[in-house]
Amino acid sequence: MQNPPKTLPPSVKHTVRREPGSKVTLDVEVAAERLSRAADAAFERHVQRANIPGFRPGKAPRGMYERAYGKEHLWEDAADDLMDQTYREIVEAEGIEPIDRPSAKLTQLKEGEPLRYTATVVVRPDVALGDYLAHGVKVEAVPPTEEDVERTIASMRDTHAQLRPVDREAKTGDILTVDIDVAVPGKTLPPFARNAHIEAGKDLGIVGLGEALIGMKLGDDKKVDLAFPNDASENDLAGKTGTFSIRPSQVAEKILPAVDDEFAKTVGVADVGALRRAVRNELAHAAFHEARDDAADKAVEHAMQTSTVEVPELLVEDELEHLVTDLKARIKQEGMTWEKFLLQARKTEDEIRAEWRPVAERRAKSLLVLDAIARKEGVTVSGDELAAQAAMSPLAQVDPQALRSPQVLASLARSIRNRKTVDKLIGLDSPDAEREAIKKAGGEDFDFHGDAPPKPPEPKIIVPEKSDATPEGREALRAMLEKK
Repeated sequence: MQNPPKTLPPSVKHTVRREPGSKVTLDVEVAAERLSRAADAAFERHVQRANIPGFRPGKAPRGMYERAYGKEHLWEDAADDLMDQTYREIVEAEGIEPIDRPSAKLTQLKEGEPLRYTATVVVRPDVALGDYLAHGVKVEAVPPTEEDVERTIASMRDTHAQLRPVDREAKTGDILTVDIDVAVPGKTLPPFARNAHIEAGKDLGIVGLGEALIGMKLGDDKKVDLAFPNDASENDLAGKTGTFSIRPSQVAEKILPAVDDEFAKTVGVADVGALRRAVRNELAHAAFHEARDDAADKAVEHAMQTSTVEVPELLVEDELEHLVTDLKARIKQEGMTWEKFLLQARKTEDEIRAEWRPVAERRAKSLLVLDAIARKEGVTVSGDELAAQAAMSPLAQVDPQALRSPQVLASLARSIRNRKTVDKLIGLDSPDAEREAIKKAGGEDFDFHGDAPPKPPEPKIIVPEKSDATPEGREALRAMLEKK
C-alpha cells in the first residue's frame, strides 16, 4: 500500500506536465534562500579539503576560499544537491512512480535568485482494466488413459535397454553402428558420420535414412539418394539431394527389461502395481500443469485484450533486450558464436530485434496489466515466500552472492507476484484448489506450497547383472536416446 502524499516545503514551487509516452515533465523553482543555504553547505564540504596558507583545513573564511578556488563550483554543487532533493520531494508529494532515471536540465542558476530547472521522467502508465475475471476458462486436465500409462512404461523400458551384437540383417528397431559419407554435386563435404549409432527404421532428421538401414548387415555398402531437410543447419544444403554411402560395422538388437517387480525397484518403487500408480500420478501432474498453462495463457490474453494502457518505449526496449540476451546465452551454450549464428540466419542483429519487437511489446503490456491486477486484488509476496523461492532458485546454486542484490530479489519478487496473480485469475490461488484439480486429473494428493512429503529418489539406469550385451553397446544406446 502506498504511503499518503507528503506536503512540499514552501521553498519549492512546481508544475506537472503529462506528455505522450508515459512521460512527466516537472518545471521546478526553488527559493533563493534555500539555494543560498545549499551553497553554504557546499562550501563547508569543500573547505575541509582546501589548502590555504595561514589556515588549518576547514578554518579558512569563505572570502579567502573563493579568491583561491573561485565560487562557481559551489553554486553548481548546490544546484545539483537541490535538484536531487527537490525532485524526490515532488515525486513523493505527487505520488509519481518513475520507472527510469530523470533527465534534468538547469534553466536558471544565479546568486540571489531562485533556482529553476526542468526534469522529465518516464512513469508507470495508468492501466484501464476491463472485466479481467470474465475470461470463462477453467483448469480442466484430461486424466491419463491406460494406453498413456503403458506407453510411458514402454519408453522407460527403452531407456533402460541394452544392446547385443547380432550376426544377421538389421530389422526395424535394431541399432546399427555406421560410417556415412555424402556426395552432393558441386560440393566437397566432410564425413557425414563416423561410428554413429542409428536405429533402423527411424529417421533422425534425414527422411529415408533409418529406412535404408533395414536389411543391412556387417560388411555391406549401400548407396541411396536422400534429400536434406529444408531447415538443415547448413543453409547451402537445405532441400538438396545427396548420395549417402552407408557402411555398417555392427548390427545390435535392443534387449528390453521385463516389466516385473525387479524393474520397478530400479526406478524407486516396490512392485509393478506401484510402478503403474507412480506413472499414472506423474502423467496426471503433467496433465494438470499443461491445463494450468493453457488456462493461464487464455486468462492473460483476455485481460490484455480488455485493458487499455500506453506502453512506454523504455519497457519495450527492456523486454527486447531480455529476449536478445536470452537468445545469445542459448547460442553460446550450444557452442556457437553470435556472429556465426547471424551468418547462418542471414540476418543482422537489428533485423532480429525488429522481428521480435511485437513480442517485446506484448510482454511489456502483459507485465503492466498483471501489475495493475495484482494491485487491485491485493496480491503481495511475503518475506518467507521470497526467501523460499530464492533458496530453490538455480542462481542460489551457481552464485549465492547474487541473491543479495536488491535488483535480483526485486525481479524474483515480481516473478512470484505475477505467478500468484495468474493463479488468482484462474482460481488456483489456494493449495486446496490445486489439490482438487490434480485429483480430477487422476493424480494423488500433493501440496505445492511446502507440506508435501519428500520426493522419491530419481530413477536409476538399469544395468542387469547378467547380460551378454557389451558396455560399448550400452553407452551407444544411451547416447542415442539422449538425442531424442
